[in-house]
Parts: sequence; structure tokens; C-alpha cells
Amino acid sequence: MSDPKWAAYDVARSRLLIQICDVNNALHLEEAKATPDTAKIVALENELDALNDQSDMLSADDIELTSKIASGPCP
Repeated sequence: MSDPKWAAYDVARSRLLIQICDVNNALHLEEAKATPDTAKIVALENELDALNDQSDMLSADDIELTSKIASGPCP
């Protein structure tokens, strides 16, 4: 039988990785524009940093963070 904390961790990890990929893609698209929006780039970089921090802190034993991410809106 599967441990619920690991199931929640897997969902949370997958959601974070999808969000990281989406923000990273948006950042690269903005940087590739002929006239990139510097404010948007900074905002995307900050969002990416926050997501990476959450990913680094994610642990199956941190039920609160894992549940928050796993039950949040789908990316």
C-alpha cells in the first residue's frame, strides 16, 4: 500500500516542476523579444527563484508545504 505522504509529495513535486518549466519558458520568450520588457523579466526571475526555493525545501516529511502545493491550483 502506498504511503499518502509520498503520494502528496509526488503530486507537489510534479506541480512545482511544471510551474518551473512554464516560468522558465516565459522568461526565455521574453528575453528573445526584439525589445524585452525588463520589468517582466525581473518579475519572472523572482517567480522562478521562489519556485526553486520551494522545490529545494520540498520534503515528504513537511506535510504542510507538501499539502499546500499538492492541493493548490493546477498549473
